[in-house]
Amino acid sequence: MLVKTRCDDYVVYTKGNSETYKNIFTDFIRNRLTIERVFRNIEDTKVMLVNFESKLYVLKVFKPKEKRLERFLKSFIKGDYYLNLMKKTDELWSKGVQFPNDFYLLAEKKIFNYASLFIMVIEYIPGEELSNWQTVPEDLKKEIVSSISSLHAHGMVSGDPHKGNFIVSESGLRLIDLSGKKINKLRIAKDYIDLERHIGISEFNKNFFYHWVKRRSQFRKRFKAFKMALKGK
Repeated sequence: MLVKTRCDDYVVYTKGNSETYKNIFTDFIRNRLTIERVFRNIEDTKVMLVNFESKLYVLKVFKPKEKRLERFLKSFIKGDYYLNLMKKTDELWSKGVQFPNDFYLLAEKKIFNYASLFIMVIEYIPGEELSNWQTVPEDLKKEIVSSISSLHAHGMVSGDPHKGNFIVSESGLRLIDLSGKKINKLRIAKDYIDLERHIGISEFNKNFFYHWVKRRSQFRKRFKAFKMALKGK
């Protein structure tokens, strides 16, 4: 169950009534939070490993700088991307489906349904990224396909299932950085195509949507190369 509150000029959603996640957020915006490591730091996104009361969490700050008008208009049609992701994650966990990383807090600066700044507190999963493995064993490939298929069955897509988004932990295979987009046949097909491209997994049903998305992607690449060639003349 998600709980909605306000803090300063933020709308804050938390998982349950625990004050812990609110305190992490408050400490961060008041520069009191201990940052152990910075995973990513680019113009619009910062992802950090933070320490609160001797427990580690992932904290993500996203401040989109491009296509602001487009994002504003889409917010009325497509809704809140990260809130949708948080709701779907909470729904999966309530059903006992706990291989996706948990989502504890979402704080947004909002005008109507449009958010200009997002701050997220997410579960930190200790373990090894699959990107560190040169070879992925067949039994692990089967577990990956099973996890992605289960995700789809519960109404979610990965959106980007590359090796860096799989963690091999003590509790088993975990998925991170999932998508808040609505599920459909094309996005399901894209998940499987990405598994094939990034991890070399091909043991799945290659249906009509698989072939459609693959051909569409190939056409876009060729068209992009054609436009680049024209510009080079």
